[in-house]
Amino acid sequence: MMNKPIIELNGNDLSIIDMVSVARNHKIVDLTDEAKERINQAAEIVQDILNEKRMVYGVTTGFGYLQNTAVSPLDAEKLQENLVVSHSAGVGSKFSPEIVRGMMVLQVNKFARGHSGIRLKVVSLLLDFLNKNIIPIVPSRGSLGASGDLAPLAHLALVLIGRGIVNYGGTRMNGLQALDKAGLSPIKLIAKEGLALLNGTQVMTSIAAIAVADAEYLVKIANLAASMSMEVHQANIDALDPLIHEARPHKGQIQTAQSIREYLKGSKRTRQSIAYQDCYSLRCVPVVHGATLDTIRFVKKVVKTEINSSTDNPLIFSSDKILSGGNFHGQPIALAMDFLGISIAELGNISERRIERLLNPTLSGLPAFLTLRSGVNSGFMVAQYTAASLVSENKHLAFPASIDSIPVSANQEDHVSMGTIAAIQTRKIIGHIQYVLAIELLCVSQAIDLAGIQDQVAPKSLGVYQTIRKVIPMLKEDRELSNDINLCVKLIRNRNL
Repeated sequence: MMNKPIIELNGNDLSIIDMVSVARNHKIVDLTDEAKERINQAAEIVQDILNEKRMVYGVTTGFGYLQNTAVSPLDAEKLQENLVVSHSAGVGSKFSPEIVRGMMVLQVNKFARGHSGIRLKVVSLLLDFLNKNIIPIVPSRGSLGASGDLAPLAHLALVLIGRGIVNYGGTRMNGLQALDKAGLSPIKLIAKEGLALLNGTQVMTSIAAIAVADAEYLVKIANLAASMSMEVHQANIDALDPLIHEARPHKGQIQTAQSIREYLKGSKRTRQSIAYQDCYSLRCVPVVHGATLDTIRFVKKVVKTEINSSTDNPLIFSSDKILSGGNFHGQPIALAMDFLGISIAELGNISERRIERLLNPTLSGLPAFLTLRSGVNSGFMVAQYTAASLVSENKHLAFPASIDSIPVSANQEDHVSMGTIAAIQTRKIIGHIQYVLAIELLCVSQAIDLAGIQDQVAPKSLGVYQTIRKVIPMLKEDRELSNDINLCVKLIRNRNL
């Protein structure tokens, strides 16, 4: 494991690709020397505040509505422990290991900026969790997205103090057992540390970063599926002419048209005709998919900024410059995730229309529902129902979470972002679209078989078709399609296409 490339965090230039590789591929993580020095300097400032008995929010006071309640240095440790324990109020299904690992690497990167006032030994313990793959069990419901992701981050912090539940080595155990088994010791939190661990947007941002990475790949799959559908329908490729898209120069639109032209190179199944226009789900693919691509680019920029930000409170800049603000508020991620969810849902909407055209004999010229013996066999009829069900559900999931706000903490926290809900919804949408595109790819592969055009499609299309056929045979008579759909989704998720 130690032979894997090390990703060094300095708080300033963590990329989404590296963050996701830590979350998913378990790359080893460390801090740069400069980051360690910044962490130590901020921790010394907190200690000076304690020694001088200065009144500083979150260090020598209570939190939220209790901000004006002084806390003595003697009670500081108990205050931090109570904060973690009391805020561990999450419920519902648990976050996946990759999201929790993403949360941890983003926490470490936040601390590397040196504005949090947390000791290096606490950050080092988080690094140990990452590098030894100790995964805290974190409930997915409970965050309002301001003051950051309090409840889920509290469940993450619980394990650092020897409480909570983890998954370690494939076994579920309590935090203290895991620490002991890994040769680690629990931390006793001191002033500011509990607050630093709980304040921040690392949960919604972990989901967001993974969502962006998956969305980028999903657009490529959508373009592939669309180009193969175009071949089955003998689409008019005049609609892909660069002149059309340069006349409306949205970057995503231009790039999508170019990508599909590349995918269709060598195809004998397309046509050029001034007198023929395809339906919108074929002709307008560069516009629709391209707009989604532009949205992903915007969201990616927001997420890249967020993963290299200080999002807790107060922030320590120097001994006489400790400032309270609202960087924990998740509005940037909330809006970005809502926007991403809406744009990805559209990939499913237009794909489902292409699926219908493939199954409809009036529109495709192929046997109804892509089966040789319709009536006896239903073929892919109900696969479209599944796609329709998923895109319908996505319309509900795409309703913006960020437009909601419920005041909490005796109205001190009177506007919240709901950013984590937005991120969770978008992740669900992406998962649904993977299924919809899998169904389109299965249908288009069946159409290629029924039309007998394997030797006429583009080399790229043939490669995708052959990859699918290696694991999913042609549908010659009815069988359980859910198995085929799941196998095709696995090809998408493993990036085999």
